[in-house]
Amino acid sequence: MESISGESASGSVGHHPTPPATPDVRAVLDALPQPAFVVAIGDNEECEFVHANARYRVLFGLDRHGDLRGDLRTVLPTDVLVAHITAFSRVRREHHPVSFSINRESGRRYLNVEIVELPEGWGDGPCLLGIVNDVSEHKRIEALLAHRARHDPLTELPNRVMLLEDLADAMARAAKRITPPKVGLVLLDLDHFKIVNDSLGLAAGDELFAVVAQRVERVLRTGDSVARLGGDELAVLCNEVKDESDVMIVADRVRAALSEPFMLATGEVFLTASIGVALSNGVDDTPERLLRDAGVAMFAAKKNGRGRIEVFCDDMRAESVARLEMESALRRALVRNEFHVHYQPLVRFDSSEVIGLEALLRWEHPERGMLAPDDFLSVAEETGLIVPIGAWVLRESCAQAAAWAKETPGHDPLAVSVNLSARQLTDDDLVSTVSAALVDSGLDPTLLVLEITESTLAGDRDHAVDVLHRLTEIGVRIGIDDFGTGHSSLSHLRALPVHTLKIDQSFIEALGKDPEGAAIITAVVQLGHALGLSVTAEGVETPGQLSELRALGCDLGQGFYFAHPQPGAIVRALVHHRFHWRQRDPAA
Repeated sequence: MESISGESASGSVGHHPTPPATPDVRAVLDALPQPAFVVAIGDNEECEFVHANARYRVLFGLDRHGDLRGDLRTVLPTDVLVAHITAFSRVRREHHPVSFSINRESGRRYLNVEIVELPEGWGDGPCLLGIVNDVSEHKRIEALLAHRARHDPLTELPNRVMLLEDLADAMARAAKRITPPKVGLVLLDLDHFKIVNDSLGLAAGDELFAVVAQRVERVLRTGDSVARLGGDELAVLCNEVKDESDVMIVADRVRAALSEPFMLATGEVFLTASIGVALSNGVDDTPERLLRDAGVAMFAAKKNGRGRIEVFCDDMRAESVARLEMESALRRALVRNEFHVHYQPLVRFDSSEVIGLEALLRWEHPERGMLAPDDFLSVAEETGLIVPIGAWVLRESCAQAAAWAKETPGHDPLAVSVNLSARQLTDDDLVSTVSAALVDSGLDPTLLVLEITESTLAGDRDHAVDVLHRLTEIGVRIGIDDFGTGHSSLSHLRALPVHTLKIDQSFIEALGKDPEGAAIITAVVQLGHALGLSVTAEGVETPGQLSELRALGCDLGQGFYFAHPQPGAIVRALVHHRFHWRQRDPAA
C-alpha cells in the first residue's frame, strides 16, 4: 500500500510507481447490472455527465442522444444534489470518502440512487458514481404491509392500532382549539355472536359481520369513523362533539341500524349489541383511557341485560377495578388452595333418610373470610375461571363421595350433586373432565348428579343438549336446578336427558303466604312425575313447609331445616350414622 506522500509501505524513498491507466468509464458502467452514471464535479461545484450506461437510458426511456443532464435533475433535484456536492467538496478536502443515498419518486416509480466518490483518474476532476435501483415493488409491498398493519382484512376498516392513532390525532386537534370540543367513542359488541358462527359456520359469520360494519358506516356523521377491534367488536370515533347527547345520537343510530333483520343465504338473522359510550374530559385524556372507559361501559351494558347503551361514569371504573382485583384474587386462590367444598344433605320425605349431598363451593378469602358463591361466582363465570374452578370441585366432590362409600360398606352409597355453570357447559373438555374425575376417584358414575339451571340452556341449546346426552352415556345423572325461574319452555324438558327437578327456593318461601305458590309446586310435581323424574324442594327451612311439601307429593328436600352446608370432615359423621329427621309438630 502506498502513502499519500509517495513513500512505499516499507518506508523506502524515491520510488515512483507507474501511474494507473485511466479507467474506461464507458466499459465499466456498461458492465454494471444496474442503471448507472458518472458525473464530474466542476470548479464551481456544477455537475456534468461523463457517461450513463444503456440500462440507465432504458430505465428513463431515453435514446442514445437523450438529455442526460435534464434527467439527472429529475432524479436528483438541483437543491438536493448541490447540498450533497457541497458536503462532498468539504469532506473531500479532509480526505474522507463520500457516499450517500437518495430515495426519489419518479412518476409511479420509486428510485433509490446510491452515490459514491470515485478514485482519482476517472476524469479531469473529482467524479461521482451513481447507481439507480428501482424499488417500486419493494415500496408497493411495504405500503401493502403498512395498510394491513392498520386495517382489518375482512372489512377493510381501521383496526385497533389505527383507531388509537386516530384518537390521538383527534385529541391533539381538539386541544389546539380555544374552546376544545370533546372526542367521543362508541364501543359495541354483538350479543351472542358466537352462536351464529357455531350454528351457521364461520363463512356466514364473516358475511354477517361485514354487513354489520356497512350498516354502522352508513349511519355515521360526517367526520366520524368506525374501526374493528377484533372478534365482534366495533368502535365509532366521534369527532368534535359538544357533550354526551351528541354521542348518544350516534349510539342510538347504530342500535337502530342493527335492529333490522339481516338476510343471509341461510335465512333471516336478528342481532342486538351491547354498547358503551365514553367522552374525553380534557384532563387526563389518552386514547388508551378513552378506549378503556368505553369498554367498561360496554361491559356494564352486557351485565345489565345486553342490547342496551351505557355511558361511562366514575362508579363504573371503581367497579371495574374491583372486578379486576377479584379476578386476580381468584387466580391466586386456585394456586393457594383457598377453595373448599361444603356439603348439604338431601333428604327423602317419606323416610326422612339422607340419600345424597349437594357439593357447594366456598372460598376462604385471606382478608374477607369465608365467602359464598354469590360473592365471586359471577366474576369467575365472566372471566372463564369457572372452568378450572369447576373442574377442581368435580374432582374434590367425586373423591369425597368415593371415600365415604368405601368407609360405609354396609350402607347404600350417597350420591353427590355438583352444579355446572353455562360457561362450563360450553367447554369442549367438559365430558373428558367429568370422566377423568370419575376414573381417578373410582366413583360409580350413577352416584354423580350434575345440576344445571334453565338459564344455562339459554345459549346454544342444541350444543348443550348434545353435551348432556354425552354425559348420560357415561352413566352420570342430570338435574335441573332452580326449576321454574328460567325462560325455558316446559315442552323442551322432554328433549333433555334429565333425571331430577329441583324447585326453586322462592316457591318454597311462598308456601303459606301466596296461594299460587302451592299451585305452582303441585304443577311442577305432577309434571316431573309424569316424565318419570324425582322432584326436590330446595330451601326447606320450617316444619310447616316440610308438611305442606309432603302433602303436595314432593319427593326430596334440602335446606336449613335439615342442616346447613358443612365441610366434608363434619358431614362425615352424618354419612356414617345416616341420621333421620323426625318432623316436629308445626304447632309446637
